[in-house]
Order: sequence, then C-alpha cells, then structure tokens
Amino acid sequence: MSHLPQIAGRIFNTPLLIHPQKLDAMIAGLGGRLLGVPSSRIQHAGEAAQAVLAPELFSTRRGERAERGYRIVDGVAVLSVSGVLVHRSRLDMAESTFFYGYNDLAADLEDAMANPEVHAVLLVYDSPGGEAQGAFEYAQRVHAMRGRKPLWAISDGMAASAAYLGGSAAEQFAITSTGIAGSIGVVARHVDLSRALDAEGITVTHIFAGSHKVDGNPYEPLPESVRKDWQAEIDNLYGMFIDAVATHRGIDVRAVRATQAATYTGQAAVDARLADRIATTDSLIAELAALRARSYPAGPTARTTAEKGATMSGNTPGGQQAATTTAAPAAQFTQADLDTARAEGATQGAKAERERTSAILTHEAAQGRTDLAIQCVTSGLSADQAAAILGAAPKAPAAQAGAGNQFAQHMAALGNPKITGTEPSQEEAGPAAIAASWDMAFGIQPGRA
Repeated sequence: MSHLPQIAGRIFNTPLLIHPQKLDAMIAGLGGRLLGVPSSRIQHAGEAAQAVLAPELFSTRRGERAERGYRIVDGVAVLSVSGVLVHRSRLDMAESTFFYGYNDLAADLEDAMANPEVHAVLLVYDSPGGEAQGAFEYAQRVHAMRGRKPLWAISDGMAASAAYLGGSAAEQFAITSTGIAGSIGVVARHVDLSRALDAEGITVTHIFAGSHKVDGNPYEPLPESVRKDWQAEIDNLYGMFIDAVATHRGIDVRAVRATQAATYTGQAAVDARLADRIATTDSLIAELAALRARSYPAGPTARTTAEKGATMSGNTPGGQQAATTTAAPAAQFTQADLDTARAEGATQGAKAERERTSAILTHEAAQGRTDLAIQCVTSGLSADQAAAILGAAPKAPAAQAGAGNQFAQHMAALGNPKITGTEPSQEEAGPAAIAASWDMAFGIQPGRA
C-alpha cells in the first residue's frame, strides 16, 4: 500500500517546523513520483540517507537495549531522535526518508523516566524538524519532565526547527563542534498543478459547500486572500515558537526573534545562547553515568513499582496508586554533584578520545594513509569504522628518497654532544664553560655567530 497520499498531505498546505532545504529535498523526491518520474533514482538516494542515520554512528559506547528500543549505557538512557518528526506514526520508507512520531518520542521518554535501571536521560538529535502539529505538545512534555531525572540533549548532527524546539526543553542542550541548531521559524509550501493539468488536458471541478472548503487546493493558483489567511496562521505559530524557546532557554524573546530562523554551527550556537556548551555524545554519557553511584541508585522500591504495573502515563488500573505509594524518591542533585560529575565525565571523555585517536593513528591500515587517518579522527569515527575506511582506501604515494623529515635530517647532521656524566655543575663551570657547552650542543663553531 502506498503512503504517498498520506505523506503529501503532511507536507503540502500545512505549517511545518522544518529546515527548508530538507523540505525542498522531500518535495523534489515526492514530486517526481506524483508526476510519474521513475523512482529508481530516488530509491538509491533514500537508502544512502538511511545508512547515514544508523544509530551506532552517534556514539562509540554500547549498552543494553530497553524493550522500547533505546539503549541504556551505564544507567543512562540514550534516545536517538533522527529523521523527520511527525504528529503520529512511524513510517520507514525506502524511497523517501524516516518519519518519527512525536507520540513515539514521548512514549520512549516516559518509559525511560519510569525505568528503574535508568538514572539519567540523554536525547541525541539528528533531525531537520517536521510537522507543527504535535511539536509544541511534545516540547511541553519534555519540559515538564525536568527534575525527575537528569535530562540533557545534544545536537549530534542537526537539531533544527521542531527538533530544536524539543531539544531546547531539556535541562541542558549541548552541541558538537560541527553540529547545527536553530531554524526557529515556520514554513509552508503550496503546490500549483494547474498548468501541468492543462497541458495534459485535465480539468478538476470542485463541488463544495462553505467558502473556505477548498482553500489552498493544488488545482489552481493560490488566491491572495487565502495567502493572507495562511500567513496569519504562520505568524501565530512563529510567535508560539519564539516564546517557547525563550522560556526553555531562559533568554529574552527579542534575542530569539533576532535569529530570524537562521541556523548556527557549533560555537556559534553557544554564542547565540541556543546551546550551553560544545560536547560529544560520548562525553555527555560519561558525565551522566558518573552521577549514578552518588545520587540515584536503582533500588528495590523502584523495581517493586514497575512489577506492580505502574505505567508511564499512570492511567491503567492501579498504576497511579502504585506510583504514588511505592515510587522511589526523586533524585536530588546539588550543584557540587553536577560539577563533580562534569569534571569526571570530562576526564573520562578525554581518556576515551585519546584511546580512540591512538587506535586509529597506530592501526596497521593507517600506514601510508596518514592524511585519511587524521580525517577519520577529526570526523569522530570509531576505531572500527576508521579501520574499515582506511582498509578500503589506496595508500598515498611513497615519498622520494632524500625528501624525508628535514628537521630529522638537520638534527642528524649536528650529531650528539659529548656528555660523560662528570661535567661540572653550571654554578661550578661559570659562564664561559656554559656558553661553550651550548655551542657544542648546537654545532656552533667557536668565534662564529
């Protein structure tokens, strides 16, 4: 069964909180199929896009998978938010893209908050945004969960528009050095097929009641009156978006509006106060994991609650009562706890980064491919991923004889100073002897500057 009519209804003639270039790409793909263009070329592009969104690319750390599919790493629930975000449903389409429902995102988050094995949650975003419907409700649910457990978010790739709206609702929002955040704006597209239908000799006749019933239909140019009505709706949503981000981030509404839906990369997002700091997914996991032993042990009380049938919404029979009487006490974190955890996480993250860098640069496949190995390091690839890439790449041409490291050649020509181990101390030798020793070490002939 084709999902094209359903997807077209979610893209055209409706307000969207999405990065405009992604929207244009989706329309280009859909437009070809709607107008009869062969889909073989589109399918190849879609499969490539899905490979890029593989969950393991977000982090080199592995963990157990919860029943709902998210990973738990050292007590940290890692929820990957990738693809285009929609109000409801989850559609995995080989010819288009990945559609992820706000309902599924909220259910995953609720489950992680209720999971006794989880003491902290990290939302990892790589999404251009999506539908306006459901986006604000999802962000409100994220914001309402602050304080139950540490709830952080990161743009590991892109958190644009609706994705940024949700991510900004977390207690902390970090960004990678090449991550993208922002696009705080609203967009809509109207498609006019009237000239294409005329060329095919096709006429569409509307039979309707109610003067606005067929507003924005694709079989005629968009009337100016309808455009004005839509613009008013877009402006209203834009104001809601700005107010929500200002509330989440604790910044002035005017500063948010001044971004004018621009996107910011890495440090620029921090400077614009759209992000708190530069980090990586692995370093945040390490920081959050360090909080567990101090402040949030998963005890038998929480397990008892889960076994008695408490649900994430609390509306099943007996679920709300169980959550009220037997739930584990909420974690209480002081600023000192957070500072200590951040320091420990930074140390662990730095150690992991050194080990990853060393594993890539010293791998046998890196021999003769130094430049590519350095690119693998700076791109954040794991050692296994880098090894696969290096192994498939040709080696760089061998350097010509005599064209080696000039510094090494120069040092070899100087020779080593004669040191016997019985030289007098600097105090005993005096200035003249020290100067002579210096000249000897660097090959300076007496009397020559």
